[in-house]
Amino acid sequence: MKFKDINPSVIELAAPHALYRVQLIRSRATSVRMKGLSMPPVGLMHGRFCSPGEPVACLADSQETALYESLLRRETVSRTLSALRRKCLVEFATTGSLRLADLRSLAEPYPVLQSLRVAQTQELAADCRARALNGVIYASAQHPQHGCIALFASGIDQLPKLRSPRLVKANTNWLWQVAQVALWRSGVPLDES
Repeated sequence: MKFKDINPSVIELAAPHALYRVQLIRSRATSVRMKGLSMPPVGLMHGRFCSPGEPVACLADSQETALYESLLRRETVSRTLSALRRKCLVEFATTGSLRLADLRSLAEPYPVLQSLRVAQTQELAADCRARALNGVIYASAQHPQHGCIALFASGIDQLPKLRSPRLVKANTNWLWQVAQVALWRSGVPLDES
C-alpha cells in the first residue's frame, strides 16, 4: 500500500505533547534503547509500521490506551501480578513538532490499517519515511476514539522521557491506580501469582 493509494492528510503535532508506552522495567539485552524507549530489535518486522533499517516506537495518546494496547488487548484472558511487576508506564513529551501521516479517519474505509496483514502497512510506513515524515498516527484498535503513534527515528529524536512509574510498587502488591482502573474497565481478571 502506497501513500498515494489512500492519500492521508499530514498533520503537525505541536510540542509539547504527552505520549505513553508500557515497557519492561529492565530492557532485554537484544532491545534497542533510545531516548528512554526500549524497542524490539530492528528488522523483526512484526509490527504494522516496522522498518528493516531503523527502530520504530509505538506510543499511545493516553495512559489507558497504552495499557489497553500492550497488556489488555481484546483477546487477553487474564494477567498475572508477576507479569505486571516487570512493567512500567513511560511518559514522554515531545520537544519539537512532529509531521505525521494521519490514518485515524481511514480505519473504517481501509480495514487493512488495523489488520494483521502488516506487509501492506509496512510498505505505507516506508513511503511515509521517504516523504520525510516523523511517523504515523492511527486509530487505536483497543480503545475507541483514541490514537496511537508509530514514530520513526526522526520522531524518536524529539521524545525525551519524563517519568516511568512501575505498574506495581516495588516489594508490594500495590497496583498503580491507572493500571487498576484499566484492568477493571477491560474486564481482564488479575491472577495474583
